[in-house]
Amino acid sequence: MVVGRGNDAIPTWSGFNYQGKMMLLYVLELINQIAKDKNKDIDAYSVELEKTEDFCIICDSEYKSFHQVKAYLSKDKWNSYSKAMDKLLKHRAESNNPTAKCYLTVAKEIKDWADASNTYNVSVELYKRASKVVGVCDVRNEIDTEILAYLKSRGYSDKAEEIVYGELCLFLDDSIARMHNQDSKKRKYIIKFSDIVGIMESAIDKEDVRKEYFLKEKIYEYVMQNIEKALNNLCQDECDTSLENCNRICAAKCGYEKMTEIVDYGQFCKLLNPGKVDEWDNELNLVENLSVDKIQSEIYELLYRSDTPEKVMGDNCGIYLQSKYSQAPSKQVIPTFLDLTRGARKERALQSIFQNIINNTDIIDILAGNSITVIPGSYSGTLSQAQITSGWKNSSPNKVGEYYRDIELISAQELKEKFEQNGGNHD
Repeated sequence: MVVGRGNDAIPTWSGFNYQGKMMLLYVLELINQIAKDKNKDIDAYSVELEKTEDFCIICDSEYKSFHQVKAYLSKDKWNSYSKAMDKLLKHRAESNNPTAKCYLTVAKEIKDWADASNTYNVSVELYKRASKVVGVCDVRNEIDTEILAYLKSRGYSDKAEEIVYGELCLFLDDSIARMHNQDSKKRKYIIKFSDIVGIMESAIDKEDVRKEYFLKEKIYEYVMQNIEKALNNLCQDECDTSLENCNRICAAKCGYEKMTEIVDYGQFCKLLNPGKVDEWDNELNLVENLSVDKIQSEIYELLYRSDTPEKVMGDNCGIYLQSKYSQAPSKQVIPTFLDLTRGARKERALQSIFQNIINNTDIIDILAGNSITVIPGSYSGTLSQAQITSGWKNSSPNKVGEYYRDIELISAQELKEKFEQNGGNHD
């Protein structure tokens, strides 16, 4: 499911994820600074995406700064970022400006950044706003601050802030899509500052913001709040501490980090609910199926018990756990909220759920070749793995291989028990 991209991470960029928003924040900060300096020309500046670093600032064809963006929650020591900082320094040394600035942008404070043992802090600056790093749930407010400063400096009403913000996010999405459609050797990784200013100016004249922005942004905010709250609950239950004070590296935290990199949170919500076919017309309905309790119990607890953070994978729309317990071709498991509890007529109810999966054309190609977890239900006792497997095999006479589209259904309860019995998800 996870496609190798080498050094080109363009497909993971979006105006609706942390990496894209942090780039927008820094660029807007610079635009406001440039506007105050009569000796600087906005037309000379541009931002380069994912060619050399996560992003770079260029002025008059010369690199001015290099930026690495990391949304890790399990790392709060400077040496956890040494590889990223080595890349920054290497790329700067190889650039046309060896005196350019290097910035490390993180979502969690690095507690020992100022320690004498950290020799990187002489050459690499930790990006902060008001002496604090910018968390995944804080970046929107920081961007708002810069947009409001821009509007005020030009005498515009602050009521245009939301319109400008939405158009900027969509502009970044559209720009990345165009880059991704180009041949990698011919791809233009550059966005001019003047184009970003142009988007803000044109947005101010609009009375309505595209509906797509409102939906995507509300989903982003809801998802970020819920996945962070659910992880905090897990830390309290398992480690008897808060997420902020939990320094343990675990697969659950790795899962969180993978979820912050997702581009299409609408598709992510659908993947978590593969038995739900209808009522997706209004994307806000998506968030109703993403409760904190289920994120904790069906995603984080499964990953935590696997004890294999190195086997947690992700892509644009989901997260996956590589496991020897998967009998699917991919040998990986997609955690879902699929609940097999439905009424009293067990056989008919199960077949109805299974048919919904088969008919779920929005995500069936993503599910194909993978295992998916299911909540085994409680009719006259919890369904066994054998009952789940038997019912699923009988659901489609046109199946390829043992299961329809080689999709295996695994009882989340029994998978957790296997992890506990075998000391985790290790090979």
